[in-house]
This record gives sequence, C-alpha cells and structure tokens, in this order.
Amino acid sequence: MVKWRRAGVIVNPAAGINAQESLRAARRVVERLGVVEVLTGPGKAGAEAFTGWSGSIHVHGTPGYAGREQTQVLADEIALRSIDVMIVVGGDGTLADVTRRFLNRSFCAPILGVGAGSTNVGRLITCRAGRAEQLNIDELETWEVDCLLACANGQPPAIAFNDVVVAHTIVGMLNGKRRDLNALERMSGNLIPAKPRSAGSSPTRVTRRSSDNADLVIAEGVSVATVVVGFAESSFFGKAVTGGICLAAVAGLPAGCIVSDTPLVQIEIDAATLRQSEPVTSRYASLAKGDSIVIEGVAGAVLCADGNPCRRLEPADQVYVSWHCGGVVGVRSRKDLRSA
Repeated sequence: MVKWRRAGVIVNPAAGINAQESLRAARRVVERLGVVEVLTGPGKAGAEAFTGWSGSIHVHGTPGYAGREQTQVLADEIALRSIDVMIVVGGDGTLADVTRRFLNRSFCAPILGVGAGSTNVGRLITCRAGRAEQLNIDELETWEVDCLLACANGQPPAIAFNDVVVAHTIVGMLNGKRRDLNALERMSGNLIPAKPRSAGSSPTRVTRRSSDNADLVIAEGVSVATVVVGFAESSFFGKAVTGGICLAAVAGLPAGCIVSDTPLVQIEIDAATLRQSEPVTSRYASLAKGDSIVIEGVAGAVLCADGNPCRRLEPADQVYVSWHCGGVVGVRSRKDLRSA
C-alpha cells in the first residue's frame, strides 16, 4: 500500500469554486491519505484548512505575494523540502504553474491534483474537489504524465497537461459562473467578459514540422480562428464524430493540432446561436515524438497553456509546441473521481 506521511499542500483560493470548499477538500484529502505532516502556505493558501488538525503543520510565508505569484513562490519553497506527495487544490492552470516550478528544480515527488477550477480536465487531476471524500488510498497509483511544451521566440516554455491554445478568450469563473473572459486582461489579473473572436489574419500560418524539417501546412489566413494542440485520449477511440483525433487515437499517436474557422474555446454559446451558425470547418494533424506545431503571423491573440494566458502574440512571433514524454509523476485513481 502507498504510504504518504509528509505532504506539501498548495490551495488556490481563487480557483473556480469558493475558497472554503477548496480548503475543505484539501483537509479531506490529507485525512484520506493518512498524512501526519503538512508543508503549506499561509491562510487560504493552505494553513486555514488545518485549524484544529492533530498533525504537524509547517507554514511557509509568502509576504508580498498574492494570486498566481503566491502559488509559484510557495511551490519553489516546498520544492526545496523532502516530501512524499504534493497535493495541489485548484484548476488545470494552477497545476501547470506548480509543476513547471517543480520541473525547474528536478522535483520528483508525485503530484495529486484536486480539481477546483473552471474545467478540471488536465491529466494531473486526480479527483474533483467535490469527490475528495471518496478518495481511497488503496485505489491510487502513480504514473508518468506526458505534457506539452509551448515556446515563443526561444523563451522558457509554458507547460500544459491538457492543451495549448491560441485565442483571444479563455474560460474562467466570474461571480461563481463560467464565463468567456478576455485572455489579455486575465494576464494582468483582471476578469473581464469578452466575446470570442478569430485569432487569424492573412499572414497567419499553422504548420507541423517533423524531425526531418519537413513541413505540412495545416491551415493559414483568416480560416485560423482558433488553434488547439492537445492529447489524443484513448476515449476518442471509436468516436468517429471527433474526426482526425479519433484516427490519432486508433493509430496510437499521442497528440494533435486542430485549427478551426470558429472559436472553439467558449462556454457561453447557446443552442439556438450554434444551430444558426455556419457549419464549423476544421483541419487536424497528428503530433508524434520529434514533431512541432509552428504558429506564426498571429497578432493580438494570446498563447494559453491549460487556461493560463502566457503571452500576447505579435506578428513576428513564432510559437513552437511539442509533445514531451513523461518527466512528471502524477497520481490517479482506479475509480473515476474526475467527473463532476
């Protein structure tokens, strides 16, 4: 049986559900795992979850930091310590932020993700916050988790465990409701509703570049409304309605890129609007080891990794997205605790 006695705990109180629910989930996971010693952040970043708890608590201060920066600084602090498991309560973006800091320090403890965000579909999500009560240590196992690396102009890459997106909007929580939010404003910490719109213009081009430098143009020009690079999960097998990603799953290829002439990353569209819209046209190309998706000629749209806006793209920018095999140890349950 897995025994995790000493755990790091990071809570993102600004994730999709409210802070108190996230803190309750953190406390319940620790209790379900039999943890006796916790390293965590101050207040709602973790410590408040363990008021009256019988175990040992070490609180690492993060003075002067808040929000995403606080999460990253706390991850750096905990990565310097020896722990058995890292528990992260937040959304896909929070998990990606923490994991990137750990990768920079060659941190190797398994990461147990508790989904408390707006989507919670990344590969590092072990269970939803609302299902923490059902977590059973005897049903847990560790596994090597693949990721996507997105690099713009040779800068340090962003890391994603669900998808890399180029768009003007992201999906996030505002006043307890999932909304389409302005991605550029979100980079500055502002939650501003926005209507999804096309990312492409006449100079835009999306290409798959193979290890032998052979290029395949996937799409170009104004037909590039959204670019999404993501994983070809086994659940797509036999789902022919999913198009090219179904074929990638059949062939055992790990990931792919879809370019659509309609903004795909949106949550507020209604059935009547969708039915009255023009048919959605998309182009898909698979992604294998050694391949890169090259995105160029995009102006004003934002590069996002697991819902985290990372960079406003300029016309001269070149973005390279590639698949990285393993490198991160996750925790998964043999019982499905990821669905709502």
